[in-house]
Amino acid sequence: MLPVLVLPAAGAGSRFGGDIPKQLVRLAGIPVLRRSLDAFAGLVSEAVVPVASDGREAVAAALEGSRVRVRLVPGGTTRQASVHAGLLATDPDCALVLVHDAVRPLVPRACIAACIAALALHDAALVAIPCPDTVKRANDGRVATTVPRDDLWLAQTPQGFRRASGLAAFARAESEGWTCSDDAQVLERAGFSVAVVQGDRRNFKITTPDDLAVAAALLTSG
Repeated sequence: MLPVLVLPAAGAGSRFGGDIPKQLVRLAGIPVLRRSLDAFAGLVSEAVVPVASDGREAVAAALEGSRVRVRLVPGGTTRQASVHAGLLATDPDCALVLVHDAVRPLVPRACIAACIAALALHDAALVAIPCPDTVKRANDGRVATTVPRDDLWLAQTPQGFRRASGLAAFARAESEGWTCSDDAQVLERAGFSVAVVQGDRRNFKITTPDDLAVAAALLTSG
C-alpha cells in the first residue's frame, strides 16, 4: 500500500501578507497548495488535509482537479496539532505517512521517493540539504562563535514516518506538552531513528512574495 500524505493547510500565512493564505495564492495560474499536492500524484494513496474551520471551502476550491484523492479534516491551533489531527485521520491499514509543507510546490519527485525508500530501514526520515553558508552564533549583536557546518543540514519536507511510530510520538508530545519545530523532531525526541536523505534547493518554502516570484521563474525556465 502506498503511503498517505498529510498536507496541513490550516495556517494563515501571515508573513506573506495579502488577503488570503499563501498556500492559496496562485503560482502560474494554479494555487500553491494544489501544486504542492500534485507533486505526490502516483506516490501516495491519498492526502489528508487538515484545514481551519473558516477555510474549508477555500481549500476545497483550491484543490479541485487535483490528481490525488483528498480528504479534508479539521486542523488544530498549531501546525503540530494539525499534523497530529491529520495523522489520527489516516487509514489504519496504511503503514507509512508523509508530511509535506503546503507551500513547497517545487518538491522534486526524486526527493519524495528517497524519503519513502528510507522508511524501509528507519522509523522516520526527512529531506534536507547540507548547510551551504558559514553559521555564526551571536549575542547582543556580536559574534560569539562560528559554528562548524560539516554536519549541519537544512530541513525540508516531505518528512515521513511509520504510522505506528508517528502515532506514539505525537501522542507523547501532546501528553507531555512538547513543542517541536518540525515533524521529524517529534519522532527524534521520542527516541526514534530519523534518517536524512538528500534534498534539493528548488524545494524551498514560499514565505514572501519574492519567493513566489522565484518559484514562477523556475517554472518558466523548466
